[in-house]
Formats: sequence, C-alpha cells, structure tokens
Amino acid sequence: MKPDRYLVDTSVWVRYFKGEEGLEERIKALILKDKVLTAGVIILEVLRGARTEAGYNQLYLDFKSLPLLEADEAVWEEGYRMGFKLRKAGIVVPMADILIAAIAVRHRSPLLHRDKHFVLIAQNTKLVQEQT
Repeated sequence: MKPDRYLVDTSVWVRYFKGEEGLEERIKALILKDKVLTAGVIILEVLRGARTEAGYNQLYLDFKSLPLLEADEAVWEEGYRMGFKLRKAGIVVPMADILIAAIAVRHRSPLLHRDKHFVLIAQNTKLVQEQT
C-alpha cells in the first residue's frame, strides 16, 4: 500500500528543479494529488540555493502552498534522541538530516529522498523512507 502523503526531501527537490526525467513527472503527479508535504528546514535548504531574487520569490510561493509539518517540541525531542542513538552507533550525519528524519517520524510521514544518510538513519531508527 502506498503512503497517503510524503515528506519530500531537498535531495529530491534539487533534481526535480533540474528537470530530471521520471522524477519530475512523479513529483508533479504527487503535488496534483495533494500528496506532498514539506518542513521549514527543507524550505530553508532549497531557498538558500535560489540564484535570483525572482527565483527565490517563486520558490517561496511554491513551498508556502504545500502543507507544512511543524518542528514542535516533540520533533526536537525525537531529534535529540535520534542524534544520540546514531552517534552511539558510530553514524555521523548532518544535523539537518536528523531534523528532517525526526519531523518525518513524529508526523508519521514517509520520507521521499535521494540521500544515503536517510538510509543509514532508517536502519537505526523508526524512519520510514523511500529512495527515488
């Protein structure tokens, strides 16, 4: 059974905006079916890569139209524990990836990504992930 909605990671958005064949069609279809979620940290990662003011403004409007998963206190608590557990297992991943994974876990949303760090995180936590 396919998930109802996905949290789409920056690693997917970057390839989507480059027009990667296959991925572009899949993401467009998910957007049209209202199956794409985002988070503030993902918006931050994408917007900091905007090349022009006009590009920034368009991306900002596009992302603000998506449902936003909040990073509330429960998400931060999940992230603290996740980061500790991963480090104890000898797994070092970027802090932003831990936060994104914690958001996905706490909101029970599968993470759609193209980042090897999320595979490692999922092997050691409750993260449900799908690599595109």
